[in-house]
Amino acid sequence: MGRLIRWLIVFPLLGLLLYVGHPFLLRGMGRYLITEDHLQKAGAIAILAGDGGVGRTLEAVRLYQDGYAPRIVLTHQRLPKGYEALARLGISVPEERNIQWMVLKAMRVPATVVLQVGERADSTEREMIYLTRLLKEHRIGTVILVTDRSHSTRVSKILARVSGGRIAIISRPTRYDTFDPEGWWRSRADAKEVLLEYEKLLNYFAQSASASLPGWRKGGSDSAVPAEGTF
Repeated sequence: MGRLIRWLIVFPLLGLLLYVGHPFLLRGMGRYLITEDHLQKAGAIAILAGDGGVGRTLEAVRLYQDGYAPRIVLTHQRLPKGYEALARLGISVPEERNIQWMVLKAMRVPATVVLQVGERADSTEREMIYLTRLLKEHRIGTVILVTDRSHSTRVSKILARVSGGRIAIISRPTRYDTFDPEGWWRSRADAKEVLLEYEKLLNYFAQSASASLPGWRKGGSDSAVPAEGTF
């Protein structure tokens, strides 16, 4: 009977705590997804793929014009479903990189300052592997990562792991992203972003834990790093 009385007291108190504290917890969830570092000069500004080629590219151009880096890097993602069929039908539709180039040229960014990752990535992990290789090839030790706000924490962690900490990372979410960490649960689009991003973060943490187990990985090549299979 005494245990029952204790539970009857504890459960309402827990419910009250969750009810009163849930806005703080929810805001904390939103804020955790965003990593925005103090801007410093770097060797390059990397525009991550996946937003259609506009918001992140605009942010990178602003940073380039403000003198934060002398180079801009374009990563590359796999083609959306149906693009091959369009090509077979003789229909030409610009993909993300074409749109990025349209923005860069319209804003008078010299083509000579742009580096392009040639490989198409099918995940953020693979994208960071290809980016790391290009940065090492050009002896670039510091990079400004431009991506969406809710993507910035995860991608910074992935690049730090993939590069073995040998590349200094400055995370810069695009100012053109409207994601609101203070009230994301009120927006269907923002709520979907948060849920998807936490699913991907859990997958990342699970992979990181597995990779640390003895015998999981042999050797130290980038190609041995498992991709999480999603952007």
